[in-house]
Amino acid sequence: MSEPVFVAFATQKGGVGKSTLTALVASYLHYNEGVNVLAMDCDDRQHSLKDYRDQDNLVTEENPILKKALYSFYKNFKKKAYEIVLTNPKEAIRLISEKLNAGANPDVVFFDITGTINDPDIVMLLSVMDYIFVPVTIDTADMKSSIRFASHVVNKMITTNKTKIKALRLVWNKIPTRTKPNLCEIVDKYMAELGLESLESVLTNSCKFYKDGAVSGKTALFRSTVLPPDKQLLKGSNLPELVAEIRETIKV
Repeated sequence: MSEPVFVAFATQKGGVGKSTLTALVASYLHYNEGVNVLAMDCDDRQHSLKDYRDQDNLVTEENPILKKALYSFYKNFKKKAYEIVLTNPKEAIRLISEKLNAGANPDVVFFDITGTINDPDIVMLLSVMDYIFVPVTIDTADMKSSIRFASHVVNKMITTNKTKIKALRLVWNKIPTRTKPNLCEIVDKYMAELGLESLESVLTNSCKFYKDGAVSGKTALFRSTVLPPDKQLLKGSNLPELVAEIRETIKV
């Protein structure tokens, strides 16, 4: 049995989309591409992944169309929804070790992490990751925070060769267009001077990323932890391209 790949969507700034990215990528890999996924919700201040799962269970139970879609999907899928484990940075390593020792066999374990890089529990958790993806937006404060976080991880952790981390990549999120605007290209060049690299694919600032069935009468789901994204909403989202880049990076 091969060891699972540990992947973290991490940043110290809230609101940049780390939990949304975790859910989107984990669900696409698990439901669209058959990769066995397990998710560790390590943000014990709000547990966004748990909230997503609770919402998914609620809307698929109460909406007849979604309930039928859920039944139809799992009839053919032949696997369960991926597990979301609630934890905190201090307990996450112990809990995932217990899961693996008990027979869990994921290909990828996603960790949803937030908090200051000065927190020793977060530093310890980041140190056992294989790959780290840091969401970054074009908002000045978000951008500075994400770059500062990424630089610290690279300069204080990766370059020391004392961690498992093989690579860190920034992910442009909430971008106005499907391709990187000039600002992103300029910032990419600046980040390259700092030893940082971003993925080429970007996720746009589109309302489709918030389609989770919460609005009455809206049945198309894009962000879901129990179903794949709606095929029509998937068009033009750049999510397949982003997942392909992430798979190439983490070698899964």
